[in-house]
Amino acid sequence: MRAKKNTLRNILSVGVMVFTMLSCQTTPNVNAQDLNGKYGLNTYNTPEVVEELQYIEKNIKPLSPKPEARILITGSTAGIGQLTAKTLIAKGYKVVVHARNQKRAEDAKRDLPEAEAVVIGDLSDLDQVKKLAEDINALGRFDVIIHNAGASSSEGDVVFTVNSLAPYILTSLVHKPKRLIYVSSDLHKGARLNLENMQSSTPKISYSETKLHIFLFAKAVARKWKDVKVNTITPGWVSTKMGGSNAPDNLRLGYSTLVWLAEGKDKAAQTTGQYFFQSKLEPNYNKIVDDIALQDALLNAYFKVTNVPFPGN
Repeated sequence: MRAKKNTLRNILSVGVMVFTMLSCQTTPNVNAQDLNGKYGLNTYNTPEVVEELQYIEKNIKPLSPKPEARILITGSTAGIGQLTAKTLIAKGYKVVVHARNQKRAEDAKRDLPEAEAVVIGDLSDLDQVKKLAEDINALGRFDVIIHNAGASSSEGDVVFTVNSLAPYILTSLVHKPKRLIYVSSDLHKGARLNLENMQSSTPKISYSETKLHIFLFAKAVARKWKDVKVNTITPGWVSTKMGGSNAPDNLRLGYSTLVWLAEGKDKAAQTTGQYFFQSKLEPNYNKIVDDIALQDALLNAYFKVTNVPFPGN
C-alpha cells in the first residue's frame, strides 16, 4: 500500500471535484438491491470495487482475434485480483481463478461465470498449498501466473504463510509459465530482512516484511529463470477491503497494471526483474532486493522452512 498522507490530506480538503475516468475514482453509486448478492458488496468487496466490476461489465469488450493466453490469478475472488480477472475475462482471455474455500469458490462462479475454472486452496495451510499446486498442474500449463493473494493482519503466522511462503511453494511446484507477476507493496521499503526470524519455530513477521520477501524472491526468480519474464508491482493504497474506502490511490490504475503486464503487449511490459506502479517503472524501492547474496539466502531460508527446493537451486 502506498501511504501518501499529503495526497490524502489534499483530497479530503478539496470540495466537489471533477476527475477524468482514469485519473480518479468517482463516488460509488451502487444499488445493493440490483446486485442481489453479486460481488459481495460490503462483505468481501467495498462499494468502490463493486462499482469498478460493474464498469468492466459495461465497458470492456472482447478482443479480436480472441487471445489464446491462459492466466491464473491467486486471490481472485475479491478486490484487485477479482478486478484483474474480470477485465481479462471480458477481453477474452482464458482465466482460472483461485478461492480459499468452497464458499468463496461458489461466489467466484457466480461473480465470474466465464472463468475457465476455479481452483481451491487455503494459502494459510501449507498442505493445501501443495495440493493446490497439484490441481493447477492438472489443468495444464499457463502463459501467465499472477501471485496476488494476500493477508494484511491476523493471528499467528498467517500473514507470513499466505504472503511469503505460499507464493514460494506455488512458484517452485507449478509448471513454469511464460510470465510471473508478484504483488508487493510500497510498505516493503520500511521493512528489515530477518532471515533467522523466518526460520524460528514462532516467527513474528509483519505484513511489510512479507512484501519485502516477495519482492526479493521475484528478483531471484527473474535472475535464475531467464526463460520467464518476472516482474513485481505495487497497486498502491487503493480502496479494496484491505485498503479501505479512504485510500488515496487510483483503484483502476492499480488493477490495470496487472492487466497490462499480463498482456505484455507494450515494450515496457516485456521486461523482466522490474518493479511497476500504475503501469510505469517505479525506481523508488528498497535496493537490498538487488543483492544477489540476499536473494540466494532467502531461497535457502524458504527451503529450510518449507522443505520445498527451488528448481535448479
